[in-house]
Amino acid sequence: MTVQTEKLLLSVRELSKSFGNNHILRNISFDVQKKDIISIIGASGSGKSTLLRCINLLERPDAGRIIYQDQDVLSRVNKINRYRSRVGMVFQSFNLFKNMTVMENCVTGQIRVLKRSREDARKRALHFLDKVGMGTLCQGQAQTAVRRPAAAGGYRPGPGHGSGSPAF
Repeated sequence: MTVQTEKLLLSVRELSKSFGNNHILRNISFDVQKKDIISIIGASGSGKSTLLRCINLLERPDAGRIIYQDQDVLSRVNKINRYRSRVGMVFQSFNLFKNMTVMENCVTGQIRVLKRSREDARKRALHFLDKVGMGTLCQGQAQTAVRRPAAAGGYRPGPGHGSGSPAF
């Protein structure tokens, strides 16, 4: 089967990571095509979060390659923030800003990181909140959203938000 490179967003090749003598990831390889929805499923302690942390460069892999849009991410450390603004993670247990409404939590990253206008960020956030049945709660308290993790229309939490699932 031939992979169409124009649709290939992310390619992970032979990724390995160890902590001391504990080998967490061994030669992990996979591709993510445009519009793919990926789930990483496994037992507790099997390396799911470590894999995601390596992809987002929160952990440095011991070996392997991470190719994002035809560029080797591991050799582009000087552009790490730009890369992280395009490839993100939605966490199992994520932290919202408690002093903000659901909508404010959803638009903040889009405005500050992705440089979207407030109105565009709000429209995108509302679109995705509606998809998960939270549109009517968009002006509610931040804690309400903790019960139902929602895509925020472009906001991708960064370092310090825990571990969990990717949002490619």
